[in-house]
Amino acid sequence: MLTRIRSGDGEVFAGLVAETWDDLVGYLAWIVGSRAGAEDAAQEALIRVWEHRERWREGSARALVFRIGRNLALDARRSAKVRRLWGTTLGREPAPAPDGPEEAMRWSEYEERLRGALEALSPGRREVVELIRLRGLSHREAAEALGISQQTVANRMTLALADLRTLLADILPELTARSEGPKAQEARDG
Repeated sequence: MLTRIRSGDGEVFAGLVAETWDDLVGYLAWIVGSRAGAEDAAQEALIRVWEHRERWREGSARALVFRIGRNLALDARRSAKVRRLWGTTLGREPAPAPDGPEEAMRWSEYEERLRGALEALSPGRREVVELIRLRGLSHREAAEALGISQQTVANRMTLALADLRTLLADILPELTARSEGPKAQEARDG
């Protein structure tokens, strides 16, 4: 894809924009603290990819866009000194409608606990979880976007998941049982 963009293929570039826009804006919103700021950084990142297309040699076009967007967002955050909670700008689709008010309250509590657990992670671990689990990048793409090795990404993800399991240990059995459904739970319980 990057080779075709480098050669000036506007259709391939338009495909890259369509493929990455929502995830990129969601990720950058986490960094910047606002959707509008994230959209500005995403647009600027995509413009830079196109304007400097002759410079890009190898790698994932998606990872390149995320790396440029990340750098722009970090610059914007530093200059604006934006400090917002991470969980408020995920931009994910809402969970399926709960069955009744008790379940709705329980899921709201789960989401709040998850946001708190994610906020408790170190910034490096939280960023890897955001890119891979919430934005759908591969380990290789996340490594390219962050400018670190794939092994470092894998290590951070392993540590982040271990931290999350510890932080959410009291609710994980219930969440696992709810997501598996009754048949899987019956089979596990024997």
